[in-house]
Amino acid sequence: MLWLLTALCSAPAAATTDLVLQLETSLSRDSNPLRFYTDQLDAAQNALARPAATVAAADLRLAAIVPLLSDQTRLILSATLGERHYNAYRQLDHQPHAGDAAFEWVASKLLSGRVSVGAAERLFPYLNGSLTDKDLEHEQHVDASLNLHISDDWLLATKWYRSSLSYDLNVNRLYDFRESGEQLGLRYLTGTGSSIEAGNRWARTDYPDRNAQQINDLDRQYHENELFLDGEWRYSVKTNSSVHLGTIRRAYQSLNERNTHLFNAIWRGTYLYSPKLRLDVQLFDRPFSIVDPSVLYVQSKGARFDALWKTSEKLQFNLSALRQNSTQTLIPRLATAANSGALSENLQRLGLGASYQFERGFRLLLDGFHEKTSGDAANLNLSQNIVKVGFEYTFENQSGAAGRAGINRYQRGLSAPEALRP
Repeated sequence: MLWLLTALCSAPAAATTDLVLQLETSLSRDSNPLRFYTDQLDAAQNALARPAATVAAADLRLAAIVPLLSDQTRLILSATLGERHYNAYRQLDHQPHAGDAAFEWVASKLLSGRVSVGAAERLFPYLNGSLTDKDLEHEQHVDASLNLHISDDWLLATKWYRSSLSYDLNVNRLYDFRESGEQLGLRYLTGTGSSIEAGNRWARTDYPDRNAQQINDLDRQYHENELFLDGEWRYSVKTNSSVHLGTIRRAYQSLNERNTHLFNAIWRGTYLYSPKLRLDVQLFDRPFSIVDPSVLYVQSKGARFDALWKTSEKLQFNLSALRQNSTQTLIPRLATAANSGALSENLQRLGLGASYQFERGFRLLLDGFHEKTSGDAANLNLSQNIVKVGFEYTFENQSGAAGRAGINRYQRGLSAPEALRP
């Protein structure tokens, strides 16, 4: 982290170098930061004074894009350092931070690629009030991609990646993992910007810190093989859509009876109604993992709608609505006639946000959401509301530098969280 901050600060301020400095401070009110179930709230109020908390936050973000041999061959550096203070849950005070470095290169019209490394530390995403101690996630990743332009229409895309995630608390150490994988795809490009790609992804995931009982329930390792089809259709300058369709074969190291096939699909459509209004729709059916020792994996289906309305050059509003149904596949020893080895969960989420740029580089932010989750049983219901008011200052030595550096990925929006990517 320190070396990245030093590199950013010492980057040469040449005319072709993009430099970004961003400062943000905010105050938010979270009705349920530990995500207690509804029937747990009375007990939480007695034990911890009250379930809600006020959170004071401050963030410093830096980024630089340094052209090396050309504008297409460049080094992209970015970092963020933050501070979080909870008035009601002081044990959750922490300093989230992250740093990333990427090298993008173009050797010729035929060959291009990208290499990136990064690390991040953030607060554990609490699930159901069962954990109230502070835990931090530590994430690292490295990946490399190589693109061979066979012709103007055909592209051979390869990717290699490694990632890891670890936790501080022993209770979550069974979910420390290391993942490695490769991907190969053949893409056809049209002159209008549309494309279609078919390929294969191979991955291996290891959980090195599991004990004998945890290995018996969840295994220590599994391999995945995904055959996928990606497509992007630019119908017009206003309308485009993209899709990812994949079938995943998951094979466990020892517990072969757990081997399964999973479906992975994401569709996204974007419509620019006018220069001031953008509409996005997503439909998805995809698997993922959660930090719950009773659950093998989760299959989630849902729909999401987003709208961005720029009423003027200074003022904009955004809205996001999500409805999601999830099926949690339980470990076999917890399967009963009542649950049939699975639990269902329904999530509804509505987010609203606004920003006002009263001077160049200075913005006032208002952000928030309401979320409600209901499960198979009445005692598995929860709700959460967060409202945030903030102030942001952004310095760019060249207009649009923050967007080109991708520094906004460090901002975890409440009303409009990061969209799923096909």
